[in-house]
Amino acid sequence: MAAIPKKPSLEVVRIALQGYADRGVFRGFSESKPGQFKFVWLLQHPMELQLDAAKQELRFKKLLPCVAARSALYSELKQVIEQRHDRALPEHRRVDRRRVAVACSNRSGFVSLTLTVKKNQFEYGVNRLVDLVHELFLHLCEYHPEYLMGNFNVPQE
Repeated sequence: MAAIPKKPSLEVVRIALQGYADRGVFRGFSESKPGQFKFVWLLQHPMELQLDAAKQELRFKKLLPCVAARSALYSELKQVIEQRHDRALPEHRRVDRRRVAVACSNRSGFVSLTLTVKKNQFEYGVNRLVDLVHELFLHLCEYHPEYLMGNFNVPQE
């Protein structure tokens, strides 16, 4: 019995993201060049997700603007990300460290989120990264609406 060949990471990521677009989660979904995906998502905000297949990384570059590196908000966002690894969370909300590693960075006040895939778990990685970004925006809506109003033109209501 022959082994089923693995799909290339770009194809797996493309199919997973297209699934979100097909369900209406993302609007205006496109791939501007191989591994560089653009779409409108949360708060009607244009986003870009990049795949670096060689590094096995998925990255939302410049996800959140105007967050100072030494601010309480940035520390809190890192804590929210870390809490997603808690084994007490239901499996569908938890980020499994055995399958992916998540890191955030802050360059010139822009927060980027990077997920490194382990053992070719790209479909899982896309799902976890999309869920994690959604959780971050829910957290901001609940605890920092002023940040969203100032940086994403979210109305006060």
